[in-house]
Amino acid sequence: MKFTMTRIAALAAMAITSPGAHAVLTSFNTLSIQNDAVTSYNATSSSFYVSSDGPMLDSFFTLNGSKTPIGIGYQYAYLYNGAALTLTGATQSNIATFTLSGISGSYETIGTGIIILSASGDTATVDMSGWGVEWNDIITPLGTGAWSTGYTSGVGNLTCTVGSGCAAGSAYTLKYTASVPNPDPWLVTKYYLELHGTVGAVPEASTYAMMLAGLGLVGAMARRRRQAETNGR
Repeated sequence: MKFTMTRIAALAAMAITSPGAHAVLTSFNTLSIQNDAVTSYNATSSSFYVSSDGPMLDSFFTLNGSKTPIGIGYQYAYLYNGAALTLTGATQSNIATFTLSGISGSYETIGTGIIILSASGDTATVDMSGWGVEWNDIITPLGTGAWSTGYTSGVGNLTCTVGSGCAAGSAYTLKYTASVPNPDPWLVTKYYLELHGTVGAVPEASTYAMMLAGLGLVGAMARRRRQAETNGR
């Protein structure tokens, strides 16, 4: 009986920590946004530049129709101070910040949060139609206008480490294209986003229940042991 109780408690703990708890990406996962590049400003040339960079794959966006960072500070920018991206459809007011042309900005979800559209093995597609940016005191929606082959309007393509099943702890890359709305059709700006980070996990309600039940059994076992020791004296 004691062995059974102990095993139940252990299984409850494993359900919380096991990286293979989800075979595919689910709404109970989160996405961190990582970056270790340091952007500096050169007053002489009036330009920004990368003064140091670590081993991480940095999260960034471009505004020049390129998927490669060119002309930092004017055509692209790194994301920093990134919060965990939720996949439950909840609205997030400050997902990550950046500096473009010397002006700070932040990303947020407008109206609807991000949700998973499909998931299979190491890949998934997510609804980015509510993705938006606040820059120079102006909020701009970036949920439409995919412009590159392999992209659907309002949909981001996510890939995790091969063989990981997008389980908690695995690395991911999220790529997304959109067009910045502009009243002049000749001035439409092609926007590209690339996020890097790791998959996190938010335990499901049933998992919390298992954990609490397991902890309760462990507590009961400890109390019985103390009572038995007291009575035997």
